[in-house]
Amino acid sequence: MTVTSIRSRSADSRSFCVASTSLTVACRTRGRGRDKEATVAVAGEVDAANAKHFAHAVREAAGASRAVVVDLTDVPFMAFDGASALYAISAHFSREDVAWCVVGSPAVARVLQLCDPEGLIPQAVVPMLRGVEPA
Repeated sequence: MTVTSIRSRSADSRSFCVASTSLTVACRTRGRGRDKEATVAVAGEVDAANAKHFAHAVREAAGASRAVVVDLTDVPFMAFDGASALYAISAHFSREDVAWCVVGSPAVARVLQLCDPEGLIPQAVVPMLRGVEPA
C-alpha cells in the first residue's frame, strides 16, 4: 500500500492504492477546537481489498471534529465490505460523540439499502439538479 499526504491550510488529501483499486480521501475542515466540522470526500471504488483502509482513512481524516460529513458521491462502486466499513466508522464516531452522516452516490445508496435496512448509518439525501451550473 502506498499512502501519500498533501497538507495545506485548507485541506488534507490522502491517496492510497491497494492491488488494482485506488481511493482518494480529502478532508476540509471548518472551525477550531470543539466547534471543528469536517467534510471527508472519497473518490474511487470501495471493495474488499481496501475497505479497512477506507474506514481508517476516514476516521483519521476526521480527526477531532465534532461533526463529519462523509461525501461518497464520487464512489461509483461499493462492495458489501464498504457497508461493514461504514458500520465501523459509525461505531467509532458514536464512541467519540461525533455527529455524522453519509452523502452517497446511487451505488452507495443501493448497498446501504440492502445492508442497512434499519437505517443505522445516517444518510443525507441531496437532490441531483440536472442542467444546473455550479456557482
